[in-house]
Amino acid sequence: MAEKYKAVFSLGITVTLFAFLAIIAKSLVADTPSVIVLFLRMVFAFFAFLPFLLKSKVWRKKHFKDLIFTSVFSGINVTLFMTGIEFTSASVSQLIYAAMPVLTILSGLILFNQKFSKTRVTGVVIGLLGIVFIIFRSAVEMGETITGSLSGNLLITIAMLSWLTYVLRSKKLSAYFRPVEIGSVSVTVGLIISILLLAIRLLINQTVPALSLPLLLGALYMGVLGTFITYILLQYAIKILSPLTVNLTAYIQPIITTFLAVIILGEKLTVNFIIGSLFVFMGIFLTVTMEFINR
Repeated sequence: MAEKYKAVFSLGITVTLFAFLAIIAKSLVADTPSVIVLFLRMVFAFFAFLPFLLKSKVWRKKHFKDLIFTSVFSGINVTLFMTGIEFTSASVSQLIYAAMPVLTILSGLILFNQKFSKTRVTGVVIGLLGIVFIIFRSAVEMGETITGSLSGNLLITIAMLSWLTYVLRSKKLSAYFRPVEIGSVSVTVGLIISILLLAIRLLINQTVPALSLPLLLGALYMGVLGTFITYILLQYAIKILSPLTVNLTAYIQPIITTFLAVIILGEKLTVNFIIGSLFVFMGIFLTVTMEFINR
């Protein structure tokens, strides 16, 4: 039981660090191409993981190919997140990730034939309606509010689905690899993807923006605290807890991120955002919280 409390505490730290990462990323991509920010983030994270990667010799383990495949989903997530955040708000990006708990249950229904109560199924529908409402209202509002742009929200949605797949597959791999091993391989794959994207950008646009101190400090935070530390803590939690419990923390993150975005970035809340948020949280409450209360 003590181990589970530690895992929950790890999730709490992860949520907070991810919330700050969303705010910092949104600030940096306003002045710097997202590909550059992504590359710097993965470079700092890779060098933080490098000693552990070399020491573990994880490539010699039996299920290493499965780990590589799973890590691709992590790479897709960070790439599309850094691209999508340029065209949407920090708050709505985290709200989209809040759909992960209900989608975890939905994947259980479809892929694993798990049985869920009517209350949980109702929560899944309501939560997804909230996400769909926010995404399509953003097309009407033309990116002028906290709801973000349609293209940015779609990229974030694909990133979220990739992250969901990564978490679900990581649960199985946690039986064969330590958290730091999964994290190090995931970041290495992410770095390779960022290098390829950077190379393509340099071929198209042969200019590299100046690396300012705020950019480097922001990338340092995202790489070390927002990636290195969070990946280790997240994989530790995945190893101890169920995927649903891990993904449940996603609904706390939009609250923290929105609070920080309003204060730091000056983002404005809209009625549509609040309505969509209420649908999401109502769905999550029905899906998860009511089940615990009934028990």
